Amino acid sequence: MASIQRRAADLVFDNLHERIVSGALAPGDRVDPTEIAEELGVSRTPVREAILRLDSEGLVNRLPYRGVVVTGIDLRVAEEIAALRIHMETLATRLAVPRLRDSDLVTMREANERLSEAVRGEHPQRSFNELNRRFHMTLYERADSTVLLRTIENLSSQAERIRMHFDLTHSPAHQHHEVILDACERRDPDAAAAATRDHILAIHCLLKPDGYRIEPGSPLAVVLATAGLKLPDGSPALAEAGTDADR
Repeated sequence: MASIQRRAADLVFDNLHERIVSGALAPGDRVDPTEIAEELGVSRTPVREAILRLDSEGLVNRLPYRGVVVTGIDLRVAEEIAALRIHMETLATRLAVPRLRDSDLVTMREANERLSEAVRGEHPQRSFNELNRRFHMTLYERADSTVLLRTIENLSSQAERIRMHFDLTHSPAHQHHEVILDACERRDPDAAAAATRDHILAIHCLLKPDGYRIEPGSPLAVVLATAGLKLPDGSPALAEAGTDADR
């Protein structure tokens, strides 16, 4: 019985996860457990379990008087996600590049070649996310770290949901991927990691509103400082220490 319930919870989770990532469930939309259970033909128990998992991944909130709602886009959270992605994905890249197979490079190139065409198709965001995930995960899987891969997948799911609210028609991801792929083909882990970092940072900044800036001392600023970089506006990544009068 437990295994059947677990499979039902997995099916509900996959269904709701796809709706959120695809934009079918928009930020602020209410997720009614009773309606979901009736729609999918399951009891409320697996629905509750699925909602707990979605909550743990930051895709829904359980609010007093409103119930379960799809989370909105928090710019501070988006920045933290970008910081963690840079930290984790550059690590995975360094581990993976020496282990890459020729077949992996073929898969990555095919996914990237389809990317530009896909974003002009009928479901551009969904197609973009699928091909983008295939490109990156083909690389990261060669890191041979289950925990690292699981963490990256979790962060990627949240990044995908954020991207669902933006026009990706003119996304520079295809060009960024070419730089990453070139470094991978040369089996240069340092260059591949740097290209991955620059790709994540550039896409993050591209999706932010006018006037957005990375604050010195923020998680993203610290990650960039660790790599010896300044912020995109040229300011130092680390906040300067206060004077004695400030302390």
